Amino acid sequence: MRFAFISTMDGSPWGGSEELWSQTAIQLKRSGHEVQATVVKWPHISDRVALLTKHGISVHLHPSYRSGGAKGVWDRFTFGLRRSYSRLKRFNPDLVVISQGHNSGGFECARVCREAAIPYVIIVHCNSELWWFQDRSLTDAAASYKAARKVFCVSRGNLNLLRMQLGDPLQNGEIVWNPFKVSTQDIPVWPDESGWCRMACVGRLDPAAKGQELILQVLARPEWRARPVELSFFGEGPYELTLRSLAEMLTLNNIRFRGQVGDIRSIWNENHLLVLPSRYEGLPLVLVEAMWCGRPSVVTDVGGNAEICVDGETGFVAPAPTVLSLANALERAWERRSEWRQMGQAARARAKSQIPENPIALFSEQLERCAFESRR
Repeated sequence: MRFAFISTMDGSPWGGSEELWSQTAIQLKRSGHEVQATVVKWPHISDRVALLTKHGISVHLHPSYRSGGAKGVWDRFTFGLRRSYSRLKRFNPDLVVISQGHNSGGFECARVCREAAIPYVIIVHCNSELWWFQDRSLTDAAASYKAARKVFCVSRGNLNLLRMQLGDPLQNGEIVWNPFKVSTQDIPVWPDESGWCRMACVGRLDPAAKGQELILQVLARPEWRARPVELSFFGEGPYELTLRSLAEMLTLNNIRFRGQVGDIRSIWNENHLLVLPSRYEGLPLVLVEAMWCGRPSVVTDVGGNAEICVDGETGFVAPAPTVLSLANALERAWERRSEWRQMGQAARARAKSQIPENPIALFSEQLERCAFESRR
């Protein structure tokens, strides 16, 4: 069978949302299928894109429709639409997989597929209560989603929100799991408890999405200044200087910026607790990975966080991404810090029972089934 993957993410050359489709593309290629991929053109191509070509996958580039002036956007759109239509017709895929970083971005691709009578599915990696469709775009959005063979969301919360945003039950909606980067076979040793309590906030440095400034404001409260705690930010992003300046303004001396870390396990060799004060999410891999590593979490009730983090059992859930809500959740965590190790073990047990160990194999099977049914 033939599969065409189209990524519409144009915020950066690569991101966590790219791992699911790209690894699945490689898996399907290894299984003997014909596979091609289309990604946004950047001045410097990601090594992950180069990896696709090494596996024999034909990779095409398309311009970002968000860059340049209005005429330039339209010119690139119409040219890209014609080229995409011609390329897809020549390749004649059994299924097109459109990967969106959020709840939109792939509608032009979906329109091409509908016009060419090519079956397609859409992946939605993140959603937010702030992202509603205006009247002028609702018809296109609804047509794109309802005509898809499947709409894959990474959390039940994201899917239910998408249904409300469209005003449609989306009977074709399903849940899909992203691949993670830790071993499921063993658990890191629990860090030493004789000194400081060490907390990790893992994710791109982007307060608008990840809410890092909320935890800084909580730690600036008098009760937290008197406690032996250290918070480390792991990750990179365009707001590191902003967060460093805020920590300095709040005179917080227990904040560390550790940068991007390739070995996720090394984070949990040193830290006892994940703090994730996000404003919106899909299903964050950092939460999944912390659970597999046997660490409890403090999270906000956005996206799929509360679907896998059980309040009071495997971690603590703040009802909303606000300073007061996060402060209350973190206070409850502090009061039960003697139980963190046991809660981490419960988190790992929940990961084993709820999260598939090989999401790529599972998603490959789902796509093969979609393609087979479309061909039949």
